[in-house]
This record gives sequence, C-alpha cells and structure tokens, in this order.
Amino acid sequence: MTAASAKTFAAVLTPPARGAIATVAVRGQAAVVWSDRFFTSFSKVPLCQAEVGRILVGQWQAEEEELGEELVVAKLAEDYVEIHCHGGVQASRRIVKHLESVGCEIGTWQQWTRREAADAIVAEAQIALPEAATQQAALHLIDQAAGALSHRVSAIVRDIEDGNFEIAQQQIAQLLRFAPFGQHLTRPWSVVLAGPPNVGKSSLLNKMLGYDRAIVLDMPGTTRDVLHATTALDGWPVQFSDTAGIRLSDDQVEQAGILKAKAALEQADAVLVLHDATNLRPHELDDSLKQLPAALHVVNKIDLANDLQLPEGGEMLATSAVTGQGVPELISAIVTQLVPVRPDVGQAIPFTLRQLDHLEQAQQLLQNQLPAPASQRLSDLLNLTSFPADNS
Repeated sequence: MTAASAKTFAAVLTPPARGAIATVAVRGQAAVVWSDRFFTSFSKVPLCQAEVGRILVGQWQAEEEELGEELVVAKLAEDYVEIHCHGGVQASRRIVKHLESVGCEIGTWQQWTRREAADAIVAEAQIALPEAATQQAALHLIDQAAGALSHRVSAIVRDIEDGNFEIAQQQIAQLLRFAPFGQHLTRPWSVVLAGPPNVGKSSLLNKMLGYDRAIVLDMPGTTRDVLHATTALDGWPVQFSDTAGIRLSDDQVEQAGILKAKAALEQADAVLVLHDATNLRPHELDDSLKQLPAALHVVNKIDLANDLQLPEGGEMLATSAVTGQGVPELISAIVTQLVPVRPDVGQAIPFTLRQLDHLEQAQQLLQNQLPAPASQRLSDLLNLTSFPADNS
C-alpha cells in the first residue's frame, strides 16, 4: 500500500449501469472492522476472525434499517475487502454510504486504480483501457498495464545512472517514435474526405462503412456540414469525416459548410482528396486541396468512365462507390498511411500527453548534457505521487 492510500478507502469498481453484480472494494487498516459493522455472515463468522481468502455469504444492514441485503463478501487481505452486491447503482451506493458514515474515504474507480497500481504509467494504462475502441488498441494498452512502458523507462534511468547517455537517448527516441501511434489507442485516427462537389464523397464513405451513414443525392452541395462516422480498419479505430464540396460559392449556407470542411482538413491525420473519373481535372482543385502533400488522391466513379486515363506524376487510387472496385485497396492505403510501422506484441508505447511531455523533456536535458535532471524527469514519470489526481 502506498503512502497515498494510508487511509481506509472505498470505491465502486463496476460501471454505473444495469448488471447482475456490482463490486465495492475497501482497502485500509479499518477495512475489515468497518465492513463488520454492517455485514453478518450466515455462518456467524465475523470478517475479523475469517482467514484471508475466505468468501462469506450474509446480510448487509445498518442498525437503523429494518431490511438488509443478501450479498457476498470476500476477505482478500487483512486490509482488503470486496463486497459483491446486486448490480445497478442503488445497492452499491447504499453500501458506500454506510462505509462513509463510519469514516471511510470514498472515491472513484480511477482514484482506486491510482492507489493500487504499481506505478503511474500502469495506472494510466488501466484507466485508459475502457476507452480503447478496438481489440487491437486494447491489447497494446494491456501490454502497458503489464509494465511494458514502465520497464523500458526504468531501464533508461539505469542507463543514465551508469553513464550510458547515448544508449538512453536512442531508447527515448525509439519510444517517441511510437508516441503518435499511442495517442490513438484511445482516440480514433481522423480521416477526412474532401474534394469538389458531386465527386461521390458520401457514397464512398457509405461503401467503406458498409452502411448508409451519409445522405446521397445526385446533385452538388448535398453535404453542408461535417458528418462523422467511426469504424475500424484492419483493427484500428478510425473516424471518417464527410465534408461539404469545396468550390467557389455565393450561397452563405454552402460557404459555412466549406469553411468547416477546410477546418476539418487542418485537424486530420489523413485526407482523401476525391476526383470525378468522368470529369478528371486535378489542376482545377481548390488551393486548400492542392496544398496537402500527404493526401491520398482518389479517382471515384470509375464505373462510369469509359476510357479512364490517370494523370502522370503522382499516384492516384481508382475506386467505384457503386461496385466497390478499388475500395479494399483504398482501405489498405489508408491503414498504411495511418500506421506505417506496427508495434510488436509487448512493445513499450507512450500513450498520454503527460508521458510524451516527460520523455521529450528528458531527451532535451540529455542533449544539453544534464543527465541528473533527465533521470529525475523519467523517474517522475513513474512516480504515483507526481501523477495528477484529475488525470484520467
């Protein structure tokens, strides 16, 4: 138990929603004694006399209450009790209220995690896990919860202490290489579809999603706002954004949509610039689309083009939102651009802005030949006492 968790502390560990069972955890010197105040086992064995590991079925009831609740209590350590009651909110809230009445400190499951975790990075990983949108993302966060990043940071600290400054810098650079990837384990990559009106952006979006998310009409200017849809590509979370067609317009509503489209381009991790195969004029694109060096240029509606000649001097992907031709290749190209290097199983990956900040500062300090402050900065990254209480 860390110094931060010296007081007896309780938290509901299960989500505040309908469920069969809810779990209240209690940790601290008074955990057993205070639980005994309200719990009576059917076997008449009080928790204070039960051996560690004993699971008891009984009644939870305050003195002033006429009716109690049957539940299960597990004594997992001399200072740790888990109370398993009926699911939902009311039953667990009642238990927490009773414990608070005798002096127990009550907190959230995130605060519980910070108190129980081996270090701050492990706590961050455990807290981030519910935010993982896909199994692939969750597996990498599980690696960090198991200590992958913590162990790597500790090894870098030892390298600095041993005078291996060059090795330490190389290891930090390797971690920072995966930082952009790590930021998206809990936040989808943003992919924006852009281009002139009526090139089939909405139709292609629907095809990639596998269902009709965007309204499709055979007339320009149908999309006036930025429309979002989240999916998974090859196991990675991606949020597509369908934007208004970018062109010169006197229509105020359409102008507002175009401004939102251009703003979305600035925030995107990848941009798909669409072209109409039946009217292929890339040189006539709006300047905001020409100035996107990392964009994937996609020629859509190839099912309508009799003699398609793609322009030279740049790779362009050919697709049909109607037949699906070229869509698998487009999805593969998107994934390759978003995740050019896939981390191995067990790879140490920074995944929060706090971690990124500490690593970048440590790297800068080493470059300035200040090894002691660099080592301290990395040690702070692991230290639970330096982990902000409101950081989740």
